[in-house]
Amino acid sequence: MSRRILPVWVIVLLGALPVQAQTPFPSDLLPSRTALARLGLERQWMAVVPLVNEERVLSVSMADGLFFAQTSRANFHVYNAETGELRWSTKIGIHTARARPASVNSFAIYVANMNKLYSLDRQTGRTIWTHDLGTLPSSATACDENRVVVGLGTGKIYAYDLKVRRDGKATISDHPIDLWNWQTGAMIETRPLLSAKLAAFGSNDGKVYVALSEERTMLYRIATGGPIGKGLGAFGTRLLLIPSEDRNLYGVDLLTSKILWTYPSGASINQEPLVADNDIYVVNAAGQLTLLDPATGSPRWITSTQGGRLVAIGAKRIYLESHDEDLFIIDRSTGQTIADPQATFGRVGLNLRRYEFGITNRENDRLYFATRSGMVISLREIGETAPRPLRDSKALPFGYIPREGAETTPPPSRPPALEPSPALEGVKAAPAEDKAPAKDPSAPADPK
Repeated sequence: MSRRILPVWVIVLLGALPVQAQTPFPSDLLPSRTALARLGLERQWMAVVPLVNEERVLSVSMADGLFFAQTSRANFHVYNAETGELRWSTKIGIHTARARPASVNSFAIYVANMNKLYSLDRQTGRTIWTHDLGTLPSSATACDENRVVVGLGTGKIYAYDLKVRRDGKATISDHPIDLWNWQTGAMIETRPLLSAKLAAFGSNDGKVYVALSEERTMLYRIATGGPIGKGLGAFGTRLLLIPSEDRNLYGVDLLTSKILWTYPSGASINQEPLVADNDIYVVNAAGQLTLLDPATGSPRWITSTQGGRLVAIGAKRIYLESHDEDLFIIDRSTGQTIADPQATFGRVGLNLRRYEFGITNRENDRLYFATRSGMVISLREIGETAPRPLRDSKALPFGYIPREGAETTPPPSRPPALEPSPALEGVKAAPAEDKAPAKDPSAPADPK
């Protein structure tokens, strides 16, 4: 009587499987090649976030070429955003029901879970330090090479130094160092914006605060008539974009605090403005998508998207996601609809409705979607094998301050006649004061 012997690799594989495997995915969950091709798209990669039992994905985000997935069991997974390769996974704290986007610099990733802020080694996932915030964070983290900041539900924002400086040399610290904090009048849900010398952050109290990033010195405040949107925008080196629920988008010179223009959108603006090349895109709560001239704030075109969220911007097309998770495609140059949700779902057959998560890609033209059950896909335009950055990597960084201070003659892409900033000459701060912008007559009254 003959007996079949299983190969050794099969035995090892079976032994390595978890006792309770991940729930199988429906066979039609992945978009078909045919449906994607009809829209000029193809799949870049797919991946599965490892989950156990009732565990679910709570949040996905990306930064600096990395894709992050955080789960209800406090598992944090890091993928290569271009290839889908799982770099590493780690556990951060205890089970949770909420998660916020992570941020990254050259050596660490910063992510919060419950009341704890974690610094994780970018290459290995090893915990560099853990810090108790004392309360729950309400904003995403933001960081640069020297500091990390996070907003709290109490309306306070904290900044921590990441390096220890001795004898003129800076080394990575094994603990966060208190740098500064500010108290605002309401919860901070806006993702902070950092530059080399300045930090900008918004609050539900309707104000945006601009302070020095290296010390506790407030420069100025911009008062609007409603809570600030989820993220501030940045164009060039000094145009700060402020979305507000008072239905306006404000263009402010970061270095002088001068309000250069105000765009009345007709509805509250909750999303972060998206900047691509020399264009500014903004979507209001009514679903109106507008392309703005950065020099004047005037619209080049306006189109209705039937609600939804910006997803990505290609060389010639804009991608949005409707309230039903259907894809909406707009022509960049004209604002004309290439494919609306009815066309992409009904006629083309692209079904993304089971992908509860999508991110607004502020870096390049890739599209990312994920399900709570752990399926992640990345899409690209056909033939675009290399990602197309939205900003020139050789351009001067936002917040760049020339040696002579705030320039009186701005670059051609900036509006003319900017005033020099006393607050930034020699990096000396002037007393902070509220700057009240001219408001859209149709906007609601400023609550006091």
